[in-house]
Amino acid sequence: MWWNQLLEKRFDQEVQQYITEQQNFAFVKFLGFGSYGRTYLIEEKSTRKLYVLKCLRLKHRRHKKTKNKFMQEIEILQRLTMSSIPSIQLTGTIQNIPFFIMDYINGQTFEQLIFDEGQTFTISESLLITKQLLQQIIVLHENGIVHRDLRIPNILFANQQLYIIDFGLASVKKNVDFSSIQNPKRAENHISDLYFVGHFLLYLLYSSYKPSTNKEKPWQEELALPNDVKNFLERLLWIQQPFNSSKEALQLLPVNLDSADKQYVRIMNCASIE
Repeated sequence: MWWNQLLEKRFDQEVQQYITEQQNFAFVKFLGFGSYGRTYLIEEKSTRKLYVLKCLRLKHRRHKKTKNKFMQEIEILQRLTMSSIPSIQLTGTIQNIPFFIMDYINGQTFEQLIFDEGQTFTISESLLITKQLLQQIIVLHENGIVHRDLRIPNILFANQQLYIIDFGLASVKKNVDFSSIQNPKRAENHISDLYFVGHFLLYLLYSSYKPSTNKEKPWQEELALPNDVKNFLERLLWIQQPFNSSKEALQLLPVNLDSADKQYVRIMNCASIE
């Protein structure tokens, strides 16, 4: 393990050297890494605009399946033309390791908002945020793509709107028989995205939860939710009959949300980054 870490640190230097030699870009800093990729912040010299360079992790360079998955991420991002998804500006290789350069979105993930900033959300605010996320997911599905990793680190808030990032596990949407799905997280259809939306919504709802006992209980007992919200969540999470599509989930999103609009704007204004 230490040897792989050393090699990846050396590769970071290769990336920095590559960017330094480019006429249009300057290296800013290393951002982080995930299971499949490493990311770096770079700057366009002429405009001072920031971008993200994402490359396949060095340890996967000989893994054909993982490499193909990385190339599929590039193809999916190039295929999508949504304002809520970063656009690819350039692709290439560094030492035969594929990379792409995409827009940098200056915002905060919901993981940061909840756990670092201590942001809390009411039921109405949580449903409004979920509504906006579902609207974006519908567009994804209409373009034949499922994200399959809609966790709180991959939902970003910036410029008064939500953004979906990290398409490393995304796939082409398939027609799948519900009875054949064993793990909803891994399903290559709308079930996977809606399952993750259910967990995303739970994180929002738990942000304002204050336990009254040390004994852990099911979320249905811990959270004081209206029945329609509880039933909606159970359908997202495959506890009850799942939704037939993301459109159906949006249509059946519970509660009259109009009264929460001002609260939502207040919360999002507080969370925004200058």
